[in-house]
Amino acid sequence: MITTILSIFNNNKNKKSKGLLKDNCVVEHKETTHRFSLKYQNTIIGNLTFDKDEWLFEYSDWFKNQSELQPLLEFPIVSNTYKTKELWPFFSNRIPSFKQPKIKEYIEKHPSERTNTAKLLELFGEYSVNNPFKLETK
Repeated sequence: MITTILSIFNNNKNKKSKGLLKDNCVVEHKETTHRFSLKYQNTIIGNLTFDKDEWLFEYSDWFKNQSELQPLLEFPIVSNTYKTKELWPFFSNRIPSFKQPKIKEYIEKHPSERTNTAKLLELFGEYSVNNPFKLETK
């Protein structure tokens, strides 16, 4: 693992970062599973998981069996388990710009975490100005 990180660092040290999800350095969280609960008014409506190199989202049993709330636009079929290699915008938009003071300070102290989307979501993604949902780490 250390050799891989050093190899990637040496290959990329003269290149500028091209964004949160596009660098080859997304190795920090590949060996860790991250689990999140998406809540609406303290009720779990879905679960987000990052495992190895894949994101999964599925609605909770409670949400599947209710009719009051509509499904999220990015996840229209409540019985599906959604999978992707790149985090959906509904969740990635919860991570603030690197220009925001809190995240800027964190990245300055932990530069290797710049591309660790799961960790950044864990630290900064609990609330969003875009929607009323809360994302909690399990």
